[in-house]
Amino acid sequence: MLAIVGTIVLGFCIAGCFSEVKFNAEDATLTTPQITQKYGYTTEVHHVQTEDGYILELHRIRASPSFGRADPSNLPVLLMHGLMGSSADWILIGPEDSLPYLLSNRGHDVWLGNSRGNRYSRNHSRLSPEGREFWDFSFHELGLYDLPAIVDHVLERSGAERLNYVGHSQGTTMFFVLNALRPEYAKKFRLMQALAPATFVTHLKHPFLRFLVEHQAVLMRAFHSLGIVEIKPFPDDWNRLVDALCPDFLSRAFCQDAMHSLTGNKYPHLSALGFRMVAHHVPAGGAVKQWVHFGQLVQSGHFRAYDYGPERNRLEYAGQSAPPDYDLGRVVVPVAIYYGLADELTQPADVRLLAEKLPNLVALNLLPNATFNHMDFMLASDAKAALYDSIIANVERP
Repeated sequence: MLAIVGTIVLGFCIAGCFSEVKFNAEDATLTTPQITQKYGYTTEVHHVQTEDGYILELHRIRASPSFGRADPSNLPVLLMHGLMGSSADWILIGPEDSLPYLLSNRGHDVWLGNSRGNRYSRNHSRLSPEGREFWDFSFHELGLYDLPAIVDHVLERSGAERLNYVGHSQGTTMFFVLNALRPEYAKKFRLMQALAPATFVTHLKHPFLRFLVEHQAVLMRAFHSLGIVEIKPFPDDWNRLVDALCPDFLSRAFCQDAMHSLTGNKYPHLSALGFRMVAHHVPAGGAVKQWVHFGQLVQSGHFRAYDYGPERNRLEYAGQSAPPDYDLGRVVVPVAIYYGLADELTQPADVRLLAEKLPNLVALNLLPNATFNHMDFMLASDAKAALYDSIIANVERP
């Protein structure tokens, strides 16, 4: 069962039209700080505790080999990964093209967050990750507890009053949850740049994930009976199996067809090394409840809190039989959105619905490449020209 879940997650995480990824093969087995330090970037590891006791690990890139120490007059930039991801997602395409390196090279203080449950944030003040209670969270708790703890820590350590925020997929979801529930945090964000925002997901097109959503009740009964509450990172045995079966990924039709059957996409530029890099760093782990919550959004058509069923909902939500929607009208932070036409997870129609509901939308940017997909925001070889140059320009705009 766990092997099946792992395969499903890999299908989700690489469900994009990858361009060729550039990196050193040795990087596949290193941690995020080890990789950034290897390329000459001064990196710090920070730990912050949330209000409900989770201990999160943050990675701060404080200086680059080309610029030196970050310019203290620049506001810090916080980057948050998507579902089942980690800080490593932002650096998978190497030091020449990845957004954190590009920002650091221009004198910015760059912070890479890690949400609860991934490989870097598996600690708690009293709970064990081996217990069921540790995994009782969805993206709701990431927005309500993780993000405010991270933001407060970044501002305290940097001495700034505001920061620039860049989120991908679930990294956008938690931002909108926080600002809908705790609008007092708006003053701490200068600008939010949302990459493939995941709030409304009714038009989910990905065939395999759509199948899972339609059969979610059956799957959850099976998971519950087996005591499965966590989706783990791939074990080393999995990576050895992938290397053994697909040593030359591009020349093995079996390997490509297996991946295509899961994701529904082709990968004309995916290199063997690129596949190995992603397989070692993605998925980074998370809770089954996170997946269930997103599945509920697909089914309901709402961007709303977790649905426990009518009876428990009344207890959790002040007598309401249905979970309340997150009020996006309270999100007053300036928001710039970037989305892709070929994204099978966050479809253009859903992104436009989000845009209509935001009171301070400053830009709605459709990526020019018609094949730009969900993970191309992190992994496309042309991401710098297509996306990152614009993000950096927004960060540096007065």
